[in-house]
Amino acid sequence: MDSILEVIVEFIKFVLWYIFWCLVLFNIGRIFLLLVTLGNYPRREKLEKDVNLISGVGVGVLFAIWSTIAIYNNWGSYAGTAT
Repeated sequence: MDSILEVIVEFIKFVLWYIFWCLVLFNIGRIFLLLVTLGNYPRREKLEKDVNLISGVGVGVLFAIWSTIAIYNNWGSYAGTAT
């Protein structure tokens, strides 16, 4: 019974990871690259070839957005404290 449960849990983890990496991060990276390159990259065969690169850009974009929000939310507590 434990082996069946382990297989089910591993399958669910794989599906969730695939959805997050290949759908969410890929599309965030693709939209960002299309905006930055004015629609030139990624196109046609590069879409399938550079999946990890495009998803990595998606990670970078999410990290940049998260960092900007974190800095902006903490900026007021540090403003005016320098002596």
